[in-house]
Amino acid sequence: MRKLILPLAALALALTLAAAGPAAGASTPPVALSAAQQRYLTLARTGVARAEHRWHDSRRGWYDARLHDGERYPLATIWDIVPLFESLDAIAIADPTPATRAAAARFADGAERYLNRGLRPVPGYSPYPGDREADTETWFDDNGWWGVAFVNAYRATGSRRYLADAERALRYVAAAGWDPATGGIWWNTTHPYKAGAALAADALLATLLYQQTHAPFALAQAQRYLAWGNTGGFSGGDALYAGSSINATPSDYIESPLIYAQALLCRLTANTGECERAEQLKATALSRFGYLLDFSPQYDAIYLQWMLALYSLDGDPTLYALAADNARDAQTRALNGEGLYLLSWNGQTLPSSDALPGMLQTQSATTSLFAWLAVYAPPS
Repeated sequence: MRKLILPLAALALALTLAAAGPAAGASTPPVALSAAQQRYLTLARTGVARAEHRWHDSRRGWYDARLHDGERYPLATIWDIVPLFESLDAIAIADPTPATRAAAARFADGAERYLNRGLRPVPGYSPYPGDREADTETWFDDNGWWGVAFVNAYRATGSRRYLADAERALRYVAAAGWDPATGGIWWNTTHPYKAGAALAADALLATLLYQQTHAPFALAQAQRYLAWGNTGGFSGGDALYAGSSINATPSDYIESPLIYAQALLCRLTANTGECERAEQLKATALSRFGYLLDFSPQYDAIYLQWMLALYSLDGDPTLYALAADNARDAQTRALNGEGLYLLSWNGQTLPSSDALPGMLQTQSATTSLFAWLAVYAPPS
């Protein structure tokens, strides 16, 4: 089982304000959204507001991982809450008003609480807010996903502060997560195995940082991670990236970030070979994972987020339809009796191996799918 372990009281209000204003910095200028985008934006706003209402812990000034959580350390870990971070980023990218951008910035400011300056050899992000010890068990995929969310916070707000936050994650992975002996990125600081999820998150982070900053360091990391992924991290029998060094079985949320990273890097560096590889891998992934997904929302939402990003690059309408049809099922089947997205996208109770009852992560993952669909216009 995957690890299941700021006061933002104004967030729900901010997300419902209708004030409009020009975007700044890296934000996309406001454009007229299609009817489909408006519908998804409304679903995303509602999902975030319900997360704020039900999971926000006013006593601790952040969010609990689960409803009615009575544990000693109830707050959400990075993996628990990254889909909420991405939801707020996407809402502000789709609808860049002063209110949505302020909400994204407030959350990103709170997300900095996960920075552990005690880690060695450089600071990085530990799973629980306030971790400060050098020996804190820390995950390298968490650092990648958190860094990607900070890059998207920069896109949403135009604040370069969040690019610096993202770069901290990449520098930590490069210094502590990469195996200099045989290559690959460890799953966590105990070095149990090389993880496809860490490779995917960190290769994507490096590529996105290079896109925004053109920093040689980011480019070097992106190229190093992708080169290893296409050799030591590849499952030849599956023709996709391996899940890990101990279990090669591919997972959807590992594949699409790596496919998108290669497709984007191809366009940034004019390396046509990476474009061809990305197209090949896309076709294999679509065949492997099928059309209506049933892994678990926190994984499938990541897969669809980066398939949508790939759609924005190559214009393949199949990718948009894939996300939209899964969103349709999520909207109609994943709500429980309390109006929360706590069921699978086919309406079933999620197995305990994928999600514990009442998880913020489950609600926010489905919400993030709606939010990213609000960003991208449907095919003409």
